[in-house]
Amino acid sequence: MARIRNSDQRGMALVLVMLLTVGVAALAAGAIFLTSSANLISKGHEREEDMRNAADAGIELGRSALNGNPALFPDTGYRALATSQQVTDATGNPIPGVTRSIYFGPTGSSTGQYGIFGSVVSVIQDASGAVVVRRGELAQESFAKFAYYTNDEGSGICFGGGDQIFGPLHTNDDMCIYSSTARFRSTVEVSGTITGKPYGTFDQGYLERGAVIPLPTPADLVKLNTYATQGGMSFTAPAGAVTAGQARMRIEFVSIDLDGDGRVTGPTEGFFRVYMDSGRVDGVQMAADRPGTANQSLNCGDFHNTSFGSTFFTANYHRVVLTGVWGHGGTPSTGTATASLNSGTYRCFLAGSDRLNVTGLGTLQHNTFSQRDSVGYWVRYTNAPPAEWSAGLKNVASNTVDTTLVGRDSLAHYLWPISRLYNVNTKGVIYVNGKVILSGIVNGRVTIAATDNITIADDLQYAIAPGSSPCLSSNMLGLLSQGDVLEADNTINAPWDIGTGYRNYDDSNDDFLQAVILTLNSFTAEAYSGGSTSAQPCQGTNWGRGCLYLTGGIIQGTRGAVGTGSGSGYIKRYAYDVCAFQTPPPYFPTTGRFIRNRYYEIDPVGFSVAQFFEDLAPNP
Repeated sequence: MARIRNSDQRGMALVLVMLLTVGVAALAAGAIFLTSSANLISKGHEREEDMRNAADAGIELGRSALNGNPALFPDTGYRALATSQQVTDATGNPIPGVTRSIYFGPTGSSTGQYGIFGSVVSVIQDASGAVVVRRGELAQESFAKFAYYTNDEGSGICFGGGDQIFGPLHTNDDMCIYSSTARFRSTVEVSGTITGKPYGTFDQGYLERGAVIPLPTPADLVKLNTYATQGGMSFTAPAGAVTAGQARMRIEFVSIDLDGDGRVTGPTEGFFRVYMDSGRVDGVQMAADRPGTANQSLNCGDFHNTSFGSTFFTANYHRVVLTGVWGHGGTPSTGTATASLNSGTYRCFLAGSDRLNVTGLGTLQHNTFSQRDSVGYWVRYTNAPPAEWSAGLKNVASNTVDTTLVGRDSLAHYLWPISRLYNVNTKGVIYVNGKVILSGIVNGRVTIAATDNITIADDLQYAIAPGSSPCLSSNMLGLLSQGDVLEADNTINAPWDIGTGYRNYDDSNDDFLQAVILTLNSFTAEAYSGGSTSAQPCQGTNWGRGCLYLTGGIIQGTRGAVGTGSGSGYIKRYAYDVCAFQTPPPYFPTTGRFIRNRYYEIDPVGFSVAQFFEDLAPNP
């Protein structure tokens, strides 16, 4: 067996030591390399995260800028808030070669139901181009969210008498509460201060010295004429007036039972009629003022239960035509009219004109539909209405105008549809250049915008009562006025003495108004402080003219007076239609405040800002 010499052993040991030394060095170098690579990877991730955070921050910067100045938001296209802005990392140090640009503009579907949708796009770029692109989708809140809003609270008007506000309240002014108490069941925000806070109950608290939310401008409301014109629903009211404050155009909402189910709440069963005053001196049926001579009035009279149904007869008709046949006795004279207006079923209000009252069952000439007479005319919608319109007019729920087919065919020409089934171009907007009078029951979703006063002639309600169905299938009415929104004298419920004892009455102690109203001036009742102070109970309150039930919301420039504590005017009873917040009336103005952010990451490869906003431009 071979023997290893000591010298060989020493050489082998040296080799082993050398190998071990090289191995340790190699391991050390490898460790250094791995550590260095890890540091580079970590820094790369940090850089990427910094750029993403910078992109997200850009979205919030854009939204904050828009909320601070809504005028920045363009009607079309897009606008740059910042271009090639230096980007910093989490420690505030600039990221070399990296910049941020921020753009915003309208995007998405513009149906008019949910306010204006827009996008803020934040683009992070380096030398190679876009590397991170983030989109924030925004919506503007609608003024329809408010149960009550004022820009100016007016002088000497406070909440009290047990007032209850169920939806959000905002005023850009100070607010006061009487010792007779008021309750606020939703949010309360005032830009000033609240006087009488101990007399108020605030279910969700209150905020003083809050934000100022400006009203839309007249120019903003005029834009709605574009949508109304597209749907063929832009009207110009006749100029001039027979009496002060008179509106010479009237819109009356009606519903037709088209399918014969005994109801008028189907999605296609909503219509309206348009009546234009000819301007004759006796055109008082279009005036908001109470009549000076009741026995010659076209809007004072009473109902008669006859063989052809309950039918309205004007005082003027009594005076000229009727004898004792209808139970009042006497001859065709002033005395007959006097007896009529002092009977138990008297009625004196704007909707009473026999030229406007086309819903009776009568066969007499004065009670059948007439397209035109010496006082005014109905505006024709079509020369070829669908056959189901005429058929539906005979159904009981439609309160047939005339039992003859020719009579129904005649009226069908003057029905203006609200649904898209019968008018594919409708945008849900009716525009009136001038003053207009409203009444009826709305079935559908529609906004009326007027350049002047809107006068409410009688109860104005939804066919589908608020809260009775999901919001997307409910009715909704918006009223927009550059002037005032008025409750007409003739709809106030307490009796008024006119001349030698004629009485001005509505049909009940209560008045109903279900709409979301925005007026750049005031919502008020004409001559609210005049007339009798005799008791007209309102939910146990033994004074005033009954209850004015307000369902929806009232947004006004200056708070107007509707009732007083002296026994005249209405007692207000507020309710809130939450659907006005969830699905506002079509194209109802927005406050300019952007809400409800949703974030999206966009593939930066080949990203084009111009192409992005072009592809997502709203298509009204």
